[in-house]
Amino acid sequence: MIKVLETGLYTSIQDLGRPDWHSLGIPYSGAMDAQSAQTANALLQNSPSAAVMEISMTGPILLFTKPCWVVFSGAQMPIYLGQQELSQHQPHWIKEAQEIRFGKLTKGFRLYMAIKGGFKTASVLGSRSMCKNVTPHFMVQKGMELDHETGTKDQGVYLKVQATTPLQAHEIKVYKGPEYGNLSKEQQENLENQEFQVSNLNNRMAYQLTPNIAPHQLNQITTPVLPGTVQLTPQGTLMVLMRDGQTTGGYPRVLQLSAKSVNAMAQLKTGDSFHFKLVALA
Repeated sequence: MIKVLETGLYTSIQDLGRPDWHSLGIPYSGAMDAQSAQTANALLQNSPSAAVMEISMTGPILLFTKPCWVVFSGAQMPIYLGQQELSQHQPHWIKEAQEIRFGKLTKGFRLYMAIKGGFKTASVLGSRSMCKNVTPHFMVQKGMELDHETGTKDQGVYLKVQATTPLQAHEIKVYKGPEYGNLSKEQQENLENQEFQVSNLNNRMAYQLTPNIAPHQLNQITTPVLPGTVQLTPQGTLMVLMRDGQTTGGYPRVLQLSAKSVNAMAQLKTGDSFHFKLVALA
């Protein structure tokens, strides 16, 4: 078991989510930066869908009550096993009764901790991903005990890789959304040329951006949306839907992020600036 002594800002268990339930109104969920999560799993020879711990901005304090191998990947923050600082992207052997703590975030926003064999928390609708209104808890709770396999030291996988997700992307690649062509020339130019910032209204459901672009009066019926869909409100506010976002929406879908761009967006935090780069569908 891993006992949560302190939770951090927003720490949850995530895998690759529930894509098969999207048509029934269930959010995708899953790791916000799926690439970093899968990198950590790969270094332990886990399945890509093995459940990992997602740590946002401020890390938890974790007490290990049985030994295991762990790997970290994603945002940059110091990771301490007692007095020893651990590096990312290589396996570390954790003994029984040892604690892991985290220092101050320096770059990016979300860090992932994979454990050999994956976390064995409860599965709901085929996934261990925590999600509000889907699972009993949407993040870990103080005192919670998280189950995992007991490791043996000879399980170690002595590999090391470099990070693949940019931690402070200044360019987010996007495709034209279904309603992009309904925008005015001014609005299209705003989308392509303006620099945007992540507002303080950002979470696993959506990122709201500033500043606004020109408002619109487009009529829009409710349509399907996905993680990475960029919606435009009548007031000109852009909202980037993320992993726990709704499954339908009533605002124009003006842009669509690729899976890689969703990963990059997940590593941006309040105040970070970027611009959109339109790319053609292959």
